[in-house]
Amino acid sequence: MRYEVIRSRDQWQALRDEWNPLLAASRADHLFMTWEWLDSWLQVQQSITDLLIICVRGPAGELLGVAPFYRAEYRLLRLWRYRALRIIGDVDSGAEYQTWIARAADEDSVGAVIVQALSKLRGEWDLIWMPMIGSWSGAHDPVVRALQDGRVGVRSRPRGFSAVPLPTDYDTFLAGMSANRRQQLRRTTRKILSQPGVEVRQVATAAELATALLSLFQLHGKRWRSVGQPGVFDRNGREREFYERFTPVALERGWLAMFTLADNGEHKAVQIGYVYRGVLLQLQEGFDPDYSPHVGNALRAWVIQDCIRQGLREYDFLGGHSEHKRRWLAVERTGMDLLGFCPGYRGLPLRIGVWPTGAYLRPVEARVAEPR
Repeated sequence: MRYEVIRSRDQWQALRDEWNPLLAASRADHLFMTWEWLDSWLQVQQSITDLLIICVRGPAGELLGVAPFYRAEYRLLRLWRYRALRIIGDVDSGAEYQTWIARAADEDSVGAVIVQALSKLRGEWDLIWMPMIGSWSGAHDPVVRALQDGRVGVRSRPRGFSAVPLPTDYDTFLAGMSANRRQQLRRTTRKILSQPGVEVRQVATAAELATALLSLFQLHGKRWRSVGQPGVFDRNGREREFYERFTPVALERGWLAMFTLADNGEHKAVQIGYVYRGVLLQLQEGFDPDYSPHVGNALRAWVIQDCIRQGLREYDFLGGHSEHKRRWLAVERTGMDLLGFCPGYRGLPLRIGVWPTGAYLRPVEARVAEPR
């Protein structure tokens, strides 16, 4: 095996045809690692010019693995500069489950070559930051082994996720709830959905998408302002732009799962997610709290029922586990944040407990975490 380092956007574009076939042959196969997701992000993030993408190729030149890093600058106590390697597409987008990609049959050997490349490039980075990894699958194990074998320091911390396993029929799903919760959900859902003029639709055309996205941004902001907080789309224009860039691509690919609840044509609730490999990934939602405090729940119940009709196996709430998610029968599962660093004095703060998300070590350009 040999490696090559991709640093320009033209070189990145040359990987297009090889990317998704490799992803499908790996255990990193998530929507958030598809070519379409990463390329849409790069189109939005024009200021990201410091690419460091490590590609591993076999004897015939076939792509066997890739670590799609870009480099970001961090400061420790506003004094020490740290160069962090992060996964393309990881912020201002809602991405989770991101890691490097390796063909399943070659995980350990590909990982060894990636770390070999990182060793050769040692003068160009200080830490590797891969948060929100879905480690319950074991897909992260080769990454950790490769880093440790390459004498890269590794720390991890648990990260909670939650998802709803979907049965084969909606009645079975409801039967998993308490009698009180089940009756309440049926009553409020029926009350809202049975009103004259109320309709739930799945976005199916570009024209519908444009209108639904605008409603999502407005209703999401209105809902968060009602509890005294700004919504992510109000605070972070780049995330809004990413949605505008990626959702038409997702619609074309058949991934988009965006639903609207309207009363006489006026949107009162919107939910957006993506269907990938039999799972609905629930990203964001918005609703009008002045219309009904339960309208968001009515739409979610409709969407879950539709997922069951489609034969999807899971409704994934992604990161975080809360009482709200538990009441929807979400099961908590534990992933991780993964931090890699090199030996030496610069790695000492990372070894003893500093994380790239705390009060001490921060990105030079502040990023906004979305509320959930």
